[in-house]
Amino acid sequence: MAVLTLFAYYVLFWWLCLFAVLSIGLKTQEEAGEVVPGTEPSAPATLRLWRILGLNTLISGTLFFAWYYATQVLGIGLAEVSGFLPGPPSQR
Repeated sequence: MAVLTLFAYYVLFWWLCLFAVLSIGLKTQEEAGEVVPGTEPSAPATLRLWRILGLNTLISGTLFFAWYYATQVLGIGLAEVSGFLPGPPSQR
């Protein structure tokens, strides 16, 4: 697989993981009891951008490596995955 294609897949993994990681450890202004006037109570009390980006990079890198290993090294593809679905192949 070309390096540019692998990079595009990694960016896709990273971007999708970001939405899940954004809510990890989030403490809202309402929970902190210090709502800044003019902001939503559900806004983060403190933004830990580098922590979020680092955690996201770690998780997405792990998932990307697992995907790459499964598809490129072990050769698992859609044909093998369809065997995990219930029912005979004619009904899939």
